[in-house]
Amino acid sequence: MQRKKMPVSKIKFAPYNPRIMGKRVLEKLKRSIETFKCYGPLIVNSRTWHVVGGNQRLRALMELGYEEVEVVIV
Repeated sequence: MQRKKMPVSKIKFAPYNPRIMGKRVLEKLKRSIETFKCYGPLIVNSRTWHVVGGNQRLRALMELGYEEVEVVIV
């Protein structure tokens, strides 16, 4: 495992992600990230660059305009 910052443009949403977050919950997540300036690192597959953990955080971070995010590559 490797932890580093990575450009959002390189990361892909997992097409097999079963979790769907409604708009209201997404707005709360975005507000939390803005308020506390904190989020857990996204877990990313090193071969496919698909998010293994954190698809909704990625969506929120992208909507907030983040260009680079903290990831753990597995």
